[in-house]
Amino acid sequence: MKGKKFLLAMGLTATFPLLAGPPMKYVDESGHVIYSDKPVPGAVRSEMVPVAPAPDEEEVKKARERVEKTERMAEEARRAREIREQEREEARKKAAREEKPVVIIKEEGGGGYYPEYTNPPLNKPRPPGAPGHRPGIGPGKPDHPAYRPPGARPPVSIQPVPR
Repeated sequence: MKGKKFLLAMGLTATFPLLAGPPMKYVDESGHVIYSDKPVPGAVRSEMVPVAPAPDEEEVKKARERVEKTERMAEEARRAREIREQEREEARKKAAREEKPVVIIKEEGGGGYYPEYTNPPLNKPRPPGAPGHRPGIGPGKPDHPAYRPPGARPPVSIQPVPR
């Protein structure tokens, strides 16, 4: 069916140039370009537009073979996709039919299903002499903005201006 439609379309497009005259390019008084197969009244300039020749039988035959090959490949891809979809559907149904055991883990002394967890402090000060110890880093630095009450300003020292 697709081949018949293709041949009909090729036949119709091949007959259109026979019904029309040679394509012409016209320019009117205001400089507008018009393409037509019929003479345009009031045209200032006209010239013939070159047209590529129609494909020969060998080119048409090769084009048909490419179309048929593409259609075969598309059909094979469609079948492969349908097979994959069927396999996935069967696997989904099989997994739904199988009963999975329900496992409940209860922690001893945790009071629930989840163990208690507390986050360790991120900026834990290290004792002097320990690897990674940096003096002045960590809690206990009273002039740091994080330890000031909201709206408080940093301490300002006033120096006398030399005269």
